[in-house]
Amino acid sequence: FIKRNFNRWVATLMQGEAQGVLVPPPMPVSFDPTTIQEIQKEFDDWSAANNNRGVQLVIGNAKTGEQQTFQAGYAAKGKKVSASTIFRMGGMTKIMGGMLAAIAFEEGVVRPSDPISKYIPELAAGGLTAVESVDGVTVAKPVKRELTFWDCLGMKCGFSSSQWGMGTMSAAAAISPADGVLPRLAADKCSSAMTTAKDGKLLRPAEWLGCRKQIPLIAQPGGRSYYGYDYDVLGMALARAYKKDAETLMREKIWSKLGMDSAFMSWLRTGTSPKGDVAEMYFRVPPASSFAGGAVPQGMRAGQSMWSSDVAVWDEGMWNLMGNFNYEQSDDAAYPGVSGYGEGAMMTFGDFAKFLEAFVKRGTGANGVEVVCETTWRRLLTPTVSDDEGMGFLPPFRYMDTAGDFSKQSEWRWGYAVRRSGAQSDEAGSPSYPYFPESSASVGQWFGSFGTMFKFDIESGLYGVGGENTFSAFTGSKQLGAGFIRRNFNRWVATLMQGESPGVLPPPPAPSAFDPSAVPEIQKEFDDWSRANNDRGVQLVIGNAKTGEQQTFQAGYAAKGKKVSASTIFRMGGMTKIMGGML
Repeated sequence: FIKRNFNRWVATLMQGEAQGVLVPPPMPVSFDPTTIQEIQKEFDDWSAANNNRGVQLVIGNAKTGEQQTFQAGYAAKGKKVSASTIFRMGGMTKIMGGMLAAIAFEEGVVRPSDPISKYIPELAAGGLTAVESVDGVTVAKPVKRELTFWDCLGMKCGFSSSQWGMGTMSAAAAISPADGVLPRLAADKCSSAMTTAKDGKLLRPAEWLGCRKQIPLIAQPGGRSYYGYDYDVLGMALARAYKKDAETLMREKIWSKLGMDSAFMSWLRTGTSPKGDVAEMYFRVPPASSFAGGAVPQGMRAGQSMWSSDVAVWDEGMWNLMGNFNYEQSDDAAYPGVSGYGEGAMMTFGDFAKFLEAFVKRGTGANGVEVVCETTWRRLLTPTVSDDEGMGFLPPFRYMDTAGDFSKQSEWRWGYAVRRSGAQSDEAGSPSYPYFPESSASVGQWFGSFGTMFKFDIESGLYGVGGENTFSAFTGSKQLGAGFIRRNFNRWVATLMQGESPGVLPPPPAPSAFDPSAVPEIQKEFDDWSRANNDRGVQLVIGNAKTGEQQTFQAGYAAKGKKVSASTIFRMGGMTKIMGGML
């Protein structure tokens, strides 16, 4: 009776007019000063236990304007982590590429369905192939349609990422079985990630496109979502659509508006310097078997912890990425790379925090400058992949875990991800990691392959960005800084937010109050129901937490000879569980 009529009763009750102005709600809770010292000690202890590696976290509350930085250790040889330390953001660059695409759609420069080949003719459908399984054998077939901007956003173009060992980019090679896995990472300069190549130079567009055309896509356009080069191609196409270089476009549309002065796209013109101290890669030398020649290069020893600046010789393969870590300097008149929108941005975590704060504040920065309108901002909270898809890793290991970053439970959006609300526990009985607060429409997170991560929660106003610069493969038995932060982030937030409110917000508009004339009408329905059902007792307490109003409807008998009243005690049954959940 109650479930069937509840929504109608609420609608009827709320037809009344607001009776006045509400008492202002308390200010969002501020950071607790005593907790700050405790968390800083955890950072100091972590660094001391991990070869004094540098780690940093900038955490803020967009609703109170507070921001706190925790840091410890060294970010480069002889240089401690500081507010001016510049880190390579890695894959965290993608969320900025996603926002810039939304801006381009808003401004009408391009549309989501526009073909990429309109701006990058080298990627026209007629010149591309994709792997398919035919009678159990993987072969290359012509692509079935043009790649689009929407494909790029959902990473559904079929591009591979050589960083994940997806194959050589400079020479066509035989396609191997097992879902089209291409030959392992090769040693040529096109096999490197999109940041810098083996010789310390960014991959040039013509160079990369020439290499890319020689190997097939790992899936048909729009077929499946795989983590790859899609956002780098997205950036190249957007830059050509705006008739600007990719870095200038990013700077004009986002970085400059938010005062992100330290940001650059892994390239500086000769004679200019970064606006801060660039972090070095820190690593632990792997065993001799990890090197192409079967021996540890001269000047190193297996198990030794080193700064990248101390290494004179770099081996091939994935190991080569270590030598590609620093930015390029050249005499080019403008940014010369493909785009860097996939993983090329470098900046301080403080500047990245400015971007996150603007994202949490519906597209407007702390400086009051609007980057995107609220309508476009809302679009950034929607998925770019199918409901049952998630983000794929690479064939044949498409999903890497039960409910992590690369799983069906990871909902990929515009350059970042969120855990689906239906994320399940794994077979070991543990919650999906990280399980809170990711499973909500108002939150998001992603990470960078160089040891960085971010999280945000629009509803609470909280955001955080941090980590270090290293690879998990090169830290030996030591813990990744980003892992340290991700594992403890929720606990730190909960502890920080135990502080007291520093002030009072302006009162919001008062919600509608209960309509007094509706109360007797609903009460009559309760009386009628009880009479028609053997005078059984029934009760409903309905309230509005915003107005403080509460109304009780009741009728009939709750026990023999005792009418239902405010003091009637009911057994709650399964409703007890929500209290157990809170506890």
